Amino acid sequence: MYRPFKRIRLRMCEMDLNQKETARLSGVPEGTITARLNGKYPWHADEITAVAKVLNISTAEIGAFFFEDAPREYKKYKKYKKGA
Repeated sequence: MYRPFKRIRLRMCEMDLNQKETARLSGVPEGTITARLNGKYPWHADEITAVAKVLNISTAEIGAFFFEDAPREYKKYKKYKKGA
């Protein structure tokens, strides 16, 4: 099963942080972090900056963490689900 933003989730685990702690440290509301990590809404620049700082993600790595392509099967599923 595809889960968006796997690299961010892995970095949080590596740093022993959960979504609540990441939200508190970054100043981004927990609900916003959850929605972004679930792919419901796109990340905003200020959120990317704040979360990247907490997770020690360099500016050179931001693209790999925050701008990933979803697998083709997932894209098809999302399109089908929206049309239902």
